[in-house]
Amino acid sequence: MKLKQDSKTHNEKMHELELKYKLAEQKHKERKLKYEIIKMSLPFHFDLKFNKIIVLLSIAAIILYTIAAILLQKYTLIELSPTLTTCVYAFFGTELLGLAGIKICDTRFISQENNADCNDTASSQYGSHAAG
Repeated sequence: MKLKQDSKTHNEKMHELELKYKLAEQKHKERKLKYEIIKMSLPFHFDLKFNKIIVLLSIAAIILYTIAAILLQKYTLIELSPTLTTCVYAFFGTELLGLAGIKICDTRFISQENNADCNDTASSQYGSHAAG
């Protein structure tokens, strides 16, 4: 059994790979432009970050669990486990409180940085006027 050998030279193979790379870059730019066009055509601006996705999923899970618990209790006449209900609300409540705490701390940190930057520029402006 003979192994199939590639008959292309190194330069030919490199040229082929360069062409494939250029094509991949063009496709990436095209997808990015299409995405931007779609975003511009939407009547609202919706920027999803990881924190926002987690908040939305947590709220949706709490609402769905509540609806399911009410419907199950109504139609089966059996109450869901109170421990399970407590754990579901505790878990998702803790997630939401944790994300809210992170957001509050980030906002304070950013505002403190902005205030420090404003104070630095103000002091440098006043210092240049006093020296002049």
